[in-house]
Amino acid sequence: MIDDVAAWPRWWPDYRRVERVSSVEHGVGARWRVGVRADLPYTLDFTFTVLDHEPPRYVRIVVEGFFAGEIDWRLEPAPAGTRLVLTEETETRWPVINLIARLGGRRLLEANHRAAMRRGQGGLRALMATGYLAPDLDGPPR
Repeated sequence: MIDDVAAWPRWWPDYRRVERVSSVEHGVGARWRVGVRADLPYTLDFTFTVLDHEPPRYVRIVVEGFFAGEIDWRLEPAPAGTRLVLTEETETRWPVINLIARLGGRRLLEANHRAAMRRGQGGLRALMATGYLAPDLDGPPR
């Protein structure tokens, strides 16, 4: 599900648009332009590029645009099955948001992020409950 970026808007409602902007379709070098809108009245526009890809356990991307940095998606064993761990090392590049954070709005921005992440988690769980079968993006072209 994480590798199938084109399908993200189907299960993560904050992802309003995704567009592949590279000739690489999947894996290292794949580049996507996305628009994300959570509860606050602005859309995060950014591009990400896959840097490392070890299916199905690990994906590392670099992001550019509204914010910049790196994000890792990692599957780890857990007592009840498998756990998805998302690690973000990013910072915003939009001066207005940075000013709002410095003037005391950081908690509001963090709450907005948490709400978006909860919706993503809920979407993942709901799709998994339907018996979702991921497309074989690493197999031979169809």
